[in-house]
Amino acid sequence: MKGKNKTAVNYYKALKYIIDLSNLNVKEFALAASISESLVRHADDTWNPKYTTIEKICNVIHISVPSFYIISDHLEGYTSKVKLDYCIQKQNLSPQELSSKLRKKRTINNITEGKLATKTGFDKSNISKRESQNSQSIMLCSTLEIYADSFGLSMRQLSKYLYE
Repeated sequence: MKGKNKTAVNYYKALKYIIDLSNLNVKEFALAASISESLVRHADDTWNPKYTTIEKICNVIHISVPSFYIISDHLEGYTSKVKLDYCIQKQNLSPQELSSKLRKKRTINNITEGKLATKTGFDKSNISKRESQNSQSIMLCSTLEIYADSFGLSMRQLSKYLYE
C-alpha cells in the first residue's frame, strides 16, 4: 500500500501515558512541554504530531524519543527495561539534522530518491526538498512512519537511528 504506513503509531496513547508519568495536570504538562493546552486536550487516536512535538513531550519527563515509541508499542507502557535501555535523553534534532540522517539512511540502504518515491508514493521532488541540507520543514510523524516502512524499520528502530 503505497504512501501508507503498515502499522500506525498510537501517539495519543503514549501522550496520555507520559502525562500520567509526569504527575502533572494537562495544563501544567502543556506549559512544561511548551505546547498548546488545546493540542493536548483535543488529541485523540488519529493525532498526527510533528516530530518536534514528540521531542517536547519527551523532554518533560527526560526520556529519549525512542522511549516514546517503546511506550506507544506496549500496552503495559514504560517498563523498567525501557527505563534502563532508553532513559538517557537525547538532543533534539533540527530539521537539517533530521534531513541529513534520513538522506544518509536512504543511501546506506541503496535506495534512490526514485525508488523511495515508488515505495512511499511521495513525489521525488518532495523527497529531494525534504532531504535538502537547507530544509526548514518540520515533518509530521506519519511521514517518518512511511520512511520507516520503506526502510523496513519500525518507528522505534528509525527513531533510535535518528537520535544516536
